[in-house]
Amino acid sequence: MVRRRTLARTFIASAGMMAVAWAATNGAATAAGQRTTLVKGPKFTTVPYRTLGAPAGRSSPGTVGANVNITHRTGAQSETTIAVDPMNKTHILAASNDLSGSLSTKVYESLDKGHTWAVTFDTSPNFCYDPWLDFNSAGDMFFAYECSDQRIAYRKHGTSNWVSTVLVGSSLFPDRDQVNVDTTAGSPFKGSVYVGYDEANAGNAAHLMYSRDGFGGWAKSPKINDTSATIGVNAATAPNGTVYATWLDYNGKKISVDKSTDGGATWGTDHTVTNMRLPTQNFFIFIPPQPDRGIVPMPFTDTAPAGTAFAGRLYAAYEDKDPTTADTNIYVRHSDDGGTTWSAEVKVNDDSVHAYQFFPAISVSANGTVGVSFYDTRNDQPSNHKTDQFIAFSTNGGDAWSVNQKVTTAQSDESDYGDSEGNDAFGAAKWRVVWTDARPGTLAEDMYEAKARP
Repeated sequence: MVRRRTLARTFIASAGMMAVAWAATNGAATAAGQRTTLVKGPKFTTVPYRTLGAPAGRSSPGTVGANVNITHRTGAQSETTIAVDPMNKTHILAASNDLSGSLSTKVYESLDKGHTWAVTFDTSPNFCYDPWLDFNSAGDMFFAYECSDQRIAYRKHGTSNWVSTVLVGSSLFPDRDQVNVDTTAGSPFKGSVYVGYDEANAGNAAHLMYSRDGFGGWAKSPKINDTSATIGVNAATAPNGTVYATWLDYNGKKISVDKSTDGGATWGTDHTVTNMRLPTQNFFIFIPPQPDRGIVPMPFTDTAPAGTAFAGRLYAAYEDKDPTTADTNIYVRHSDDGGTTWSAEVKVNDDSVHAYQFFPAISVSANGTVGVSFYDTRNDQPSNHKTDQFIAFSTNGGDAWSVNQKVTTAQSDESDYGDSEGNDAFGAAKWRVVWTDARPGTLAEDMYEAKARP
């Protein structure tokens, strides 16, 4: 059973973490006889920390591909992201945090449809975290990550060299970044690259860094959020060039959104996506499958592409407490008026055992199908510790969701999956899904990948 990760983080041990137990069942789960000490991170930030202690050693046929171990490394990998090259569907990038030695991030590359993988970019020996990947329409690659500052790396199509830049204007411990490229042919800002993040040591203010080509000329948006503090600033671009920023207002117990119609330079008024039932003012919320670190229920977003039935529709996926029971579910809402008003929430997971679902990832395919993946404990009742990775699809704009498909072929038993997992839609309606996996036979926690389709 794998329920631990180890990493000494003495340089941030002095900062406090405002984490409160959510329910009696949500305490730290340790193996008998083990002693665990939490190494704390900065207040109100998801910058990685780990525990110190000795580690204890229903899908439809044809819809989910083989589970492929990308990393095969001795340390743990978490906070996974994946992107498929729009110029060549056999070319895929995946990245994660890596606890093999110093905490770093690594980008892996596959040139054969995900069958084999090799490291193409490595931040070692720098302490780095929060990886995120995207391509532009020409096949150029972009990798956002943080090393106690905000960085972007790019590799142009047809080349082998990555160019990394520290973005001007980032602060100490920027947090939970995400990169998004505007790829719509008719957009006035096509090719623009946006990096959303919050200034963790400057009031947790929401910002986007933006560049018109991603290779230079970076600028920092003014503070986006009108009130309160933010985490998980997620960028999405609409076919008309509108760029959205969506985040968790953890003090306000709500998810908020704002938009820019001039490529990130100026912003409007915040609007509420949903009011949360979870006690987000405590920041980390402890649940049985992630009892040591807790989860922060940040939103993840995407828009429907031009030429589809719901072109321009903005989708937001998030986890929240079930209205009547203690478990968490995955929900999606959508907006057709620039984020001003939102649909009723629709539950994505279809289990009937009150399992815990957490860390949704969302992407919309070229034909408008929406795919949402997530961790799920439905096959580990009643303990709700072990997880599988599931995915569900909507072909009617998010109003109804398919029978959930189990992606994983074996369960994982962990205590810290990081803060996110990833998927990317490609082709008309296919997905690459990537997740943290600690099934028997892994050395600690490896990054796994699989293909899925409705």
